Amino acid sequence: MKNVIAVFDVGKTNKKFFLFDSTFQVCYQKQVELPLEKDDDNHPCESLSLLENWMKTTFKAALELKQFTIEALNFTGYGASLVHIDAEGKAVCPLYNYTKPYPKKLSAQFYKKYGPELSFSTSTGSFEAGMLNSGMQLFWLKHKKPKQFTAIKYSLHLPQYLSYMFSSYPVSDYTTIGCHTALWNYDIKEYHSWVNQERMTSKLAPIVSSETVINQVIEKKLIKVGVGIHDSSAALTPYIKSSSSPFLLLSTGTWSVVFNPFSKSKLKEEEVSKGALYYMQVDGTPVRASRLFLGYQHTQFVKEVAHRYGITEGVLDKIKFNPSIYRRLRTQKKPQLNWIKPSQKHKITTELPLTSYEEEYHFLMIALVNWQVSALKLAQGDADIGQLFIEGGFNNNEIFLKLLCLSLPTMKIYSSHVAQGSALGAALMVSTASLPRKYFNSFYKISKQEAPQLDF
Repeated sequence: MKNVIAVFDVGKTNKKFFLFDSTFQVCYQKQVELPLEKDDDNHPCESLSLLENWMKTTFKAALELKQFTIEALNFTGYGASLVHIDAEGKAVCPLYNYTKPYPKKLSAQFYKKYGPELSFSTSTGSFEAGMLNSGMQLFWLKHKKPKQFTAIKYSLHLPQYLSYMFSSYPVSDYTTIGCHTALWNYDIKEYHSWVNQERMTSKLAPIVSSETVINQVIEKKLIKVGVGIHDSSAALTPYIKSSSSPFLLLSTGTWSVVFNPFSKSKLKEEEVSKGALYYMQVDGTPVRASRLFLGYQHTQFVKEVAHRYGITEGVLDKIKFNPSIYRRLRTQKKPQLNWIKPSQKHKITTELPLTSYEEEYHFLMIALVNWQVSALKLAQGDADIGQLFIEGGFNNNEIFLKLLCLSLPTMKIYSSHVAQGSALGAALMVSTASLPRKYFNSFYKISKQEAPQLDF
């Protein structure tokens, strides 16, 4: 029988289960999409009952697989989500979705008392984002649903609640506390004073290291149960453990997030106003970061261009970097593209004096890469960093990669293709083994990107 580590990776859409062997190869996996339900305000949210049933059924089935012996179990999941339990461990209210609208008057009330907003956001390494700040969810519950708030024994971040399902130990960990929650004061390295003033500290479970394990008997088998880890911090962990030199990690998708675990400088207010924030490593060390709604912007502009030329969006996705188009465009003025706010959909204004969709798409990508380079420099701060790893959707966009290489000529740029990075990071938290030599390059399919040759 093969000794393995089990990991649940709970995303907003896909819920995944993996078994990793002693060399951290995936030897078994399951995946499901679970239907949403409505919360008590009729807003879509995760169904805790469906999630718990799937996880426990899946794990029980894995324990019965004769070819594997599960030694440890851990969890990773999305942030900005809290599960509130009573003294008996039962959920007091739904798992509210971080897309749920936040009352403007309540937000104004909060910042009037604990602001000003920019100063508050700088000390918490966060940004004003309503329910996406999980601390603000607690503030909302206290003032809008006092009955439920009073019944709360512990408010657990989602990864820790996943662990609680199997361990029955309520805990908090640094990675989820430090993820734009507005709970943590990075200046003094403890909960922000507002948490104490609102008498919420007692509802937050004791903080433990993400590498903590709890010995638990499950189905008559002794299992080391991890305490869970935020998915972004989990995805960053293998890079930290594998790279001998400082690096930036650019995770691309709907959101483009740059992680810099090597900066020692504190965030300044002007940096926070431009999109800088903190995440947190497993030991409580801050990770300087910046975030950009880049994937969303790309999607909206692609729809506009495709509609204007009567083509499918897939045609634009297949366009390759064209040196002759780039040579022409670089002599023209920069693209005038509106930055679309999340609340605005399909309303796009552009000034692109171009004659073909190939030119428009190149012009679009030049604008996006300009924005991305600014975000990269914001996250880098004053740290001396010479390499950049890129993962996620834009890894498949040749124009994005070529333009990035042209824009950052002194930076070594690597693309990374891995589908289980967060799950691997969670597995490392409960393992005593190190990643095998050369594992990173092979498992992550690391490839160095080169700037195109341009003849001017």
